Amino acid sequence: MLRIIAAALAITIAMPLAGHAQNAAEKADIDRALARGQLIYAYDQAAWHGTDAMLKKIEHPEKVIGGWIVDGPASAPTLIFFDQDQAEPHAAYIAEFRDNRMTAERVVAADSPERMLSAERRAMIAALEKGKKAWQDAKPLFCSKSSPNSVVLPPERPGGPHLVYIMTPQTENRAYPLGGHFRVEIGADGSVGASRGFTKSCITMPAEAGKEAAALFITHMLDPVPTEIHVFTARSAGVPVAVGTTSNDMMWWVTGDRIEGQKLKK
Repeated sequence: MLRIIAAALAITIAMPLAGHAQNAAEKADIDRALARGQLIYAYDQAAWHGTDAMLKKIEHPEKVIGGWIVDGPASAPTLIFFDQDQAEPHAAYIAEFRDNRMTAERVVAADSPERMLSAERRAMIAALEKGKKAWQDAKPLFCSKSSPNSVVLPPERPGGPHLVYIMTPQTENRAYPLGGHFRVEIGADGSVGASRGFTKSCITMPAEAGKEAAALFITHMLDPVPTEIHVFTARSAGVPVAVGTTSNDMMWWVTGDRIEGQKLKK
């Protein structure tokens, strides 16, 4: 099987795959993976760049900041750092982005109306705390000695759950972790729902320093189509991820904007 995938990869890198007609279930899963992966990337980038900016504005953030969330569309996310009031958190710092560029930032004054968080933002913070606790209780695979990254995605339908991701951070340039990521659903009532990991082992995809990689390549055993983690990784690396799904002998070409596949011949 691995030989077949490796042989197909040479073709994949030279020419992105196309030709597999997606059935309804595959299309739904792929559309969901793309939407989630793009949002995770946008939120993660906002948190990264916004943290650097916040640290220049707030002295002793360890005494002020309780955490952060990001909301809004992938093209224009808003980062909110909130304070340490566990009973009723307030906004302490806000940064706005468009197309991965910061367009505005501000420390929120004590008398500003912006201190009061909307019900949805409070729900995201509550979901984040529940998600962190679920991650700690589950003790899933985690692939770093550094602190995890976290992303909360809003409900995809009215009354639906928040999706909380606890993720292995990228700690080296041009090395992209695909292992050790965790997702848990937190219901509107605060209940902890379904959870999952995305790999069974720690996997970091290196791209050689000073060289442009044509693609990253991974075999995937847990799903018949690529996941949001593959989309997120493709966006982060700036190159496609070729994903071989072993359950259905498929090779998929994943970019930040599309997923295409082809059935492999045995």
